[in-house]
Amino acid sequence: MFGTNEVLVAAKQLCQVDGIDTAYDLDEVEYFHILFDRHEVVISNGAETESLYTGPQALKSVGEAALEEIFTIFPELKDHDYTPVPARTFASGRMGRKLAMRHKKNAKPLVS
Repeated sequence: MFGTNEVLVAAKQLCQVDGIDTAYDLDEVEYFHILFDRHEVVISNGAETESLYTGPQALKSVGEAALEEIFTIFPELKDHDYTPVPARTFASGRMGRKLAMRHKKNAKPLVS
């Protein structure tokens, strides 16, 4: 489907899979961005997650002070022609949902 064994899918695209739901009963969520010299897959509370991907869209979600610090450490990110390499292929929203439905239909786990 993707030409590779592992892809990154936004969690919201996986909500059709049993056990993955949006938590509407929470008042707040606290995020911790982990930044490495390259994009990484890491284990967070037992789940495979990703470190901060420093693409232009993702950097829009980072506060101004944090962004200044990131640019000080990684000045190449200021270059508009620079594209960081993702740890895995990013699945588009449509393809992520399609993958989730395929796993659900075939009763296959998302992670093995």
